[in-house]
Amino acid sequence: MKRRDVLFAAGAGFATLATGTAFAADTKPSDDVCTACNATCSKCLAECLKCYAHCAAELAVGNKAHAECMKACLDCTEFCKLCITICGRGGAMQAICCEACAKACEACAKACEKFPDDKTCTACAKMCRECMKCCNSCCKK
Repeated sequence: MKRRDVLFAAGAGFATLATGTAFAADTKPSDDVCTACNATCSKCLAECLKCYAHCAAELAVGNKAHAECMKACLDCTEFCKLCITICGRGGAMQAICCEACAKACEACAKACEKFPDDKTCTACAKMCRECMKCCNSCCKK
């Protein structure tokens, strides 16, 4: 087989995966629940990034108690991004992604709730709880 043929075959395979046609036939596009989940994950992602920056600033001035919260926010943003990507295209692994995102949101909310007088952490915890509920709904459909 010529190098050109191998590259063409590999490119075609990657194109198939990228368009999602390689997934099971029963995979359907996002419905209303997943659309809501996608929007909520986007909001949660933004809120966690704000909280991360806030906690990093707190840590920089010696407030070490915010380190756990900062790490939880980073983890949560990564799971939210994954959920947005997979659910946004109706990927075959969306239930697993939503379940993992819900757990990351719960962990982040718990870390943020350790600072009840901090408006940024409180807002993040609230958004994470909302995202957790939405992702749990998406898992169960």
